[in-house]
Amino acid sequence: MKVKVRTLRHDGIDVKSTDLQAAPPHVGLLRVEEARDPQLSRQVVRARLLTPGTDKDILRELLDARLLWADAGQMRLTGFEQHGAVSYAQTWSVELG
Repeated sequence: MKVKVRTLRHDGIDVKSTDLQAAPPHVGLLRVEEARDPQLSRQVVRARLLTPGTDKDILRELLDARLLWADAGQMRLTGFEQHGAVSYAQTWSVELG
């Protein structure tokens, strides 16, 4: 599904609301699926924002993704993203359409 995504954290730290409002959202196709993660050696739910027509990630994938809430064409997903050997908490604010 086509969505607009704003990442609410940078390296695990909350982004200021003024910076969130100033930055344009990332636009792409949202895919949420369960898949085996070779680094974690287990199944995880992954949320990915993809360039339309490809499997190219626009953002780092969100691992162990959980839906916090969904209402009126918006949702909030949380999980963590990998930066090499380091994992950081991340939350996506998602707007449908």
